[in-house]
Amino acid sequence: MENQYQTEAAAVKHNNAAVGSGIDESQEIDLLLLFNALRRHILIIIAVALVFALGAGIVVQFFITPLYTSTTSTYLVATGSSSLLELADLNIANNIAPDYSDVIKSRTILEHVIETMQLPYKYEEFYENISVVNPADTHIIKITVTDADPYRAKEIANELTFYAVDRIADIMGTKDPYVYDEAVVAKRPSYPSLTKTVVIAFVLGAVLAAGVIVFITVMDTTVKTAEDIENRCGMVTLTKVYYEGGKKKKGYGYGGYGGYGYGYGYGSDGQKKQSDKPHTHKKNGGAENK
Repeated sequence: MENQYQTEAAAVKHNNAAVGSGIDESQEIDLLLLFNALRRHILIIIAVALVFALGAGIVVQFFITPLYTSTTSTYLVATGSSSLLELADLNIANNIAPDYSDVIKSRTILEHVIETMQLPYKYEEFYENISVVNPADTHIIKITVTDADPYRAKEIANELTFYAVDRIADIMGTKDPYVYDEAVVAKRPSYPSLTKTVVIAFVLGAVLAAGVIVFITVMDTTVKTAEDIENRCGMVTLTKVYYEGGKKKKGYGYGGYGGYGYGYGYGSDGQKKQSDKPHTHKKNGGAENK
């Protein structure tokens, strides 16, 4: 009885110590559990990521129309005859550079390009395919055209740039900007990027698979270890019983029938066989006892 009281007291003390230790221990156990779950299923995570990457590559190659871009570069200041004129031009360019974007993408200029080149676009669609950028602290205007045909993108960019340069000089009363870099045919599509898409899909697949595994692991409430019993039930395990699994071996064993005889069985299939007729034992000069 005294030993039982001591055991119960030790269990209560252990439980109080576990509660007093706080949440840190349970967090460490949970993190280790999640890490082991991810490590066990690493092949599944990689397989899902590869499937996502392969699917993204197939969609990009066969189901998405690639888009190509061509860009022209224009300098806003024409070369003057004196340094004073150049300085005045620079000051003017600093003030009017933001206005160039609106003029280039105006309805008059874009509709003229559409009619001249007989493009299959309306003004709103064509407007979305044009990008005009003035890099910070520069007097440079970059006009970029996006189209499904790389050759047409180049022709549109050059036509738009040269026509806009002429119109800007008339509209704004400034010198003609200088086109120093004409558009060229793009060799590779700008959208979508096959490499970028495949990498993003691979990472997304890996994260999704890992998230599912973590969710299943967290939601699994079955008891697997002695620590699970202590953490969830507040009980202390006093002993462990180990089970040694494995296949049974074939062999013969002696069994009794009326105190004598023998039997045999095959343990591998869990079935035992016996002869239909019981075994007998002779006594006293050959008399049979059944």
